[in-house]
Amino acid sequence: MAAAFDLARATVSVSRNAGRWQAGTGAACLAFGLALLGNPPAPVELGALPAPSTPSRPVVTVSAASPAGTIPTQLELPAGGVSAPVVPVATGADGALVVPDAPSTVGWWSPSSLAGGRRGTTVIAGHVDSAAEGMGVLSVLRRARPGDEVVLRGAEGREVRYAVVAVRQYTKAELPPEVFSSTGPPQLVLITCGGRFDKAARHYTDNVVVHAVPVG
Repeated sequence: MAAAFDLARATVSVSRNAGRWQAGTGAACLAFGLALLGNPPAPVELGALPAPSTPSRPVVTVSAASPAGTIPTQLELPAGGVSAPVVPVATGADGALVVPDAPSTVGWWSPSSLAGGRRGTTVIAGHVDSAAEGMGVLSVLRRARPGDEVVLRGAEGREVRYAVVAVRQYTKAELPPEVFSSTGPPQLVLITCGGRFDKAARHYTDNVVVHAVPVG
């Protein structure tokens, strides 16, 4: 079963024991009801966001002759030592993005652009952790830095490579709508939870968003 991931309230973070993106020990928190241990990490704001009408550099020029996009089936974050399966997810009747229950799997929001598409944003999201499995693969996102590589692979074996240009932490009420834009230059966003865990509401207060652009 998949869990609802509110587009206006989504955030996730995960850790793997490899690479510079490794999350610190003792900061794990279970998204299904356990509180964050200790104080939440400071908000993240690194790099420059992609311009809405002008592709950020480094970026591949996307022309009408470029190949069509591919449905992503695998996510790789080399700096974080992460390789995770990607499955298509949709939007529920309540407007929430539905993501896989397992934090070891991430979801490609199927209304968003295909990986390697000519325009718009490709949206990948997932849970930070779970009571059953512990920390999820996207917990490394807050450790990302501009220039880090992100790779999406399609079922046919095609690779689409991106470079991180910015990392932002937003309160859930302030998550920019352009994160889900279907227009403008191609880009990738990775979304997970961050900030403080609200015991009463049983969710995180913030979203961690990594912005990346296609590279050659």
